[in-house]
Amino acid sequence: MTLIDPTLRTEFLRLLTQDSETRDRRRREYNQAIFNAEEGWAVWSSTDLEMVMGKFDKAVEAISKG
Repeated sequence: MTLIDPTLRTEFLRLLTQDSETRDRRRREYNQAIFNAEEGWAVWSSTDLEMVMGKFDKAVEAISKG
């Protein structure tokens, strides 16, 4: 039994590892990956918990909207 909703986990992982198609930071759907999807290493040397939790907040928001 998992304590985390699989949909939330998938969305969170997507936000951590995939760039969005748009490069316009003003757009709501803008996303910049902070981890490499294949290797798992941080894309930016200064990746911190605040960046990770920001992606989690976006994942919760996306799941809430459906």
